[in-house]
Amino acid sequence: MKKVLIGLFLLIILVNSSNTQGKLATPKVNLEDLSESSLTLSYPEVEGEDNLHTLNRIDLVDPHISYGKDVRGVYVSAWAASNRRRITTILDEVEESNLNAIVIDLKDTDGIITFKEQEGRSGTLIRDFKDIVDQAHRRGIYVIARLAVFNDNIFAENNPDHALEYLSAKDNETIIRSEKWTSPYSKEVWDYNLEIAKRAADLGVDEIKFDYIRFPTLARNSTLIIKEEGYSKSEIIIEFLKYANQELEEYNVIKSADVFGLTTTIPGDLNIGQDITKLAHYVDYLSPMIYPSHYDSGMYGVNDPDANPYPIIYRSLRDAKRKLGDDSYKLRPWLQNFSLRHRYGEEEVLDQIRAVEDQGINGWLLWNPRSVYDFSFFKEEGESVEWSLQGSELFLKR
Repeated sequence: MKKVLIGLFLLIILVNSSNTQGKLATPKVNLEDLSESSLTLSYPEVEGEDNLHTLNRIDLVDPHISYGKDVRGVYVSAWAASNRRRITTILDEVEESNLNAIVIDLKDTDGIITFKEQEGRSGTLIRDFKDIVDQAHRRGIYVIARLAVFNDNIFAENNPDHALEYLSAKDNETIIRSEKWTSPYSKEVWDYNLEIAKRAADLGVDEIKFDYIRFPTLARNSTLIIKEEGYSKSEIIIEFLKYANQELEEYNVIKSADVFGLTTTIPGDLNIGQDITKLAHYVDYLSPMIYPSHYDSGMYGVNDPDANPYPIIYRSLRDAKRKLGDDSYKLRPWLQNFSLRHRYGEEEVLDQIRAVEDQGINGWLLWNPRSVYDFSFFKEEGESVEWSLQGSELFLKR
């Protein structure tokens, strides 16, 4: 059975009693009254029947992982979350494993908003988003909401004035508007995405994860040049994050950003606006996508990166820590849980996790585009349930 650390949300409860005159009463816990399903609190300062209060396990939640620390999660696509049986199974499996978080889509790269009605589309993909969040919280699962920001086919096509603009490399004058990417220079695009984030925050998610917070990659011999408007690519990405922090401040949600894996090692912003030495100042966590299958032969001296995940993950994070210095605690990488050229099973997945831990980093996320995982990798046999009577912050920020 999974080891469960149950945090007590109300260690201090306001008791409406004439004996306390509405003051805060401190409960006492009799360790003999602890069980897997409930515990009983007693209030010595209160006289009569009001001095006992029983809490069932569903009333108790895991500690909030200190606002995002030590997150061990899996990606859940909107299609997986929209299937009631499948999302329930995923939550069951996460609860009964050493995992403690899920990453769920708010808006994908097609521009489909997953959890609320959208102009031009009938119905909602995830009809019971709030219920999923509530179910996760009752199980002590941390909920991260992933928002694909600037790669948005629907918004770019419907709002060409706010689409990313290219210049023709032939004459450096002809403007070509993207049908897939919105403009990071457009405040309307910023507001559109942040309204989605605010709605998700209202529904109770713990963290907003900005994905595709960048410019598109162009080939070296591309006939297109991205048109810059007053700010460099990396500068305008920072301006967006500054604005996002202001707009989301009252919602008190954690903010994180996904970045290319090579940002950990290569200097600068990769010509896509992602410089982690700058980004780290404006987000709570950074998630480099360090999938071994995405590295070329010879990277970090490894001939076949896909078949040798440990050195790829270890050396990538080593470089990231050197870049970030005191901000290294913000690293929470994406790891590979899918197969391309090399089949990824338990050994490959756990080797990546071991590399993360060997670099002194506690949190990580697993990516599988189909949200298919073997949860047996993350279960330990013979463990018993434990109660941890520490104050939970899980709902304090709501």
